[in-house]
Amino acid sequence: MPNLTYQVRRSLAASTEEYSLTGTALLWPDGSAPFAQIKTVRIYSVPGMWIFGAGKVAFGSRRCAITLDSGAAIELTSQHYLSFGNFEDRSPAFYPFVSALIACVRTANPAAQFVSGMPPMLWWFWFLTPGLLVFVIIVCIVLGLIGLTLEHKNSLGTSLLFLVLASLLIGPFTFLRAIWRRRSRDLNPGDLSKTV
Repeated sequence: MPNLTYQVRRSLAASTEEYSLTGTALLWPDGSAPFAQIKTVRIYSVPGMWIFGAGKVAFGSRRCAITLDSGAAIELTSQHYLSFGNFEDRSPAFYPFVSALIACVRTANPAAQFVSGMPPMLWWFWFLTPGLLVFVIIVCIVLGLIGLTLEHKNSLGTSLLFLVLASLLIGPFTFLRAIWRRRSRDLNPGDLSKTV
């Protein structure tokens, strides 16, 4: 097998890290992990964030979380830091590297687990945060409509205002749907390209 390498810089404070695959191990500057000692490989994506009027404020990224038999964890990301607020998508190099890593681990350790989707705690955080926002907006709309109806002050203007508030739910519902697709499951061969 030819040596494959992947380089990534995570943040301003970090330097560029280089990960390499040899015939028997994953290597990086601070250590190595023999393929036979890799217990779990998890592939998932973290959604980006867009704000109406401001555009993209956080870029989405793909991640590969590797857990060793010792409990140590290594995480690779497709998002390469260039400068403040400026990131490069390294997916064209990330996917072949991770695919080769998975093939090597499958060969060296048939008992290893291959998982697609966010880790459970991260998934619940991403799911509940906008979920609570949706719930609060719905409660406000319902209570506002009930209050105005009981007071007999439900004019056309206030009805239109509540209609606009209800339309704001489209964004969070779409986001929740995208998060739902990122829940944990066994990794299928096609999942590597679908983690976007």
